[in-house]
Amino acid sequence: MNVKIKISTEDIIKSTSGILVGGDMGIHFRGISTDTRIIKPGYLFWALKGENFDGHEFYKEAIEKGAKGIVISRFPKGFRVEEIPKTISVILVGDTLKALGDLANFWRKKLNCVIVAITGSCGKTTTKEMCYNILSKFFKTAKNQANYNNLIGVPLSFLSMEEGTEVGILELGTNQKGEIERLSQIVEPQISVITSIYPSHLEGLDSLEGVLEEKIALFKNTHRNGTIIYNFDQQILREKAQDFSQNKISFGLSSEADLSFQNMVLSEEKIKGEIKFRDNFYSLEIKNIGKHNLLNLLASLCVAISLNLELKNILSLIGNEIPLFKRFKIFEKKNFLIIDDTYNANPGSTKAALEFIKDLSKNWEKKVIILGDMKELGKDSKTLHEEIGKLVAKVADFAIFIGEMAKSYEKGFKSEENKECKTFDSVDELLKNFSLKEFLEKEKRNTAILIKGSRALRMERIVEKLIEEFD
Repeated sequence: MNVKIKISTEDIIKSTSGILVGGDMGIHFRGISTDTRIIKPGYLFWALKGENFDGHEFYKEAIEKGAKGIVISRFPKGFRVEEIPKTISVILVGDTLKALGDLANFWRKKLNCVIVAITGSCGKTTTKEMCYNILSKFFKTAKNQANYNNLIGVPLSFLSMEEGTEVGILELGTNQKGEIERLSQIVEPQISVITSIYPSHLEGLDSLEGVLEEKIALFKNTHRNGTIIYNFDQQILREKAQDFSQNKISFGLSSEADLSFQNMVLSEEKIKGEIKFRDNFYSLEIKNIGKHNLLNLLASLCVAISLNLELKNILSLIGNEIPLFKRFKIFEKKNFLIIDDTYNANPGSTKAALEFIKDLSKNWEKKVIILGDMKELGKDSKTLHEEIGKLVAKVADFAIFIGEMAKSYEKGFKSEENKECKTFDSVDELLKNFSLKEFLEKEKRNTAILIKGSRALRMERIVEKLIEEFD
């Protein structure tokens, strides 16, 4: 990734406690890059070690492409500092990944803006995007791009924020213990949001309690005079939030939440009802984004309230001047509704997707669900897939399960209802051996089709195939 930023060797040394072993303190950089394939002349090359490659081995390529400096934590094989031109800074740090976070924290203090940090088992990205759409109407606002939410992506996103930024919105992700702790120490948020707690990344976090402890580190590192925002509907979060002294705002569908959605009327096209904030009610009518995304909208409104924005003013702009964001995409083809929710999958997001398709109007007489594996669930993987299989049986008329856990889905599915389902080891096997179009066109009824699975399975290929065949 490349980040455009004007920064000096001296700033790098001060912020990272690094040692200058070559070059000059006065050398300035036009940006920072962690990838020699896209590095630009005048940039500082930051050598990071990944699963497959070690950036230290590419320092020569960085210099050949015009790098004005390199940050390393060891001398690579064949490295001779006397062979590096004096016009190029060579900075030695203890750990390049930690140093990147330290530099981001230095930049955070220099920006002196309000930081909103968002984490949770699902809904992080949607809440971040909704927050951005709202706040950018009122403040100079920045956010992390795509899913740059880890120990590399968050610091680089921070460093891409321009001076003059008033509000920075950062999504924080994790798949291992201590990651949220470190990220929240880097970003030092004044406003923090936990969207939900569900079993996810259990290979690194062990249990639901492990997920909670990991996520709650965000609240621990929120400014003592800041605001923490949490999902009131989840008892596990509601109780844990009381351990913290910061200002609190809760959201949910429960009327006991500080900000809630009441008197809901749900149709295929719209959600109608009232936003209740403490003792005040405000009417709201928006397109149907699903109950789970409605909760993400409520979380975003809590952030706006924390920044002293008027709720009534914001609600008047929702859906028109302020666009709604949702992760899934919907395509209508002939008598088929294709719901593309292939971005990722864990038990929480899959339950939300099943609830969405269940709530579709009776215009869609038949419901077909195609699910791929939910990854990184550790020792509980089989049990969690069986539980989702049982839920699918209550919603779907027909199901297709794909991946290593397909048989576990099937076991849960068949334990509930005597319905038909098919299993495949991979998306490739499905596409090669089963004609979705031929199967679906046997049915003359209007059919809604949900496709969802973890990124590793590339379930979007099924969506692409369906759209191609039905065009």
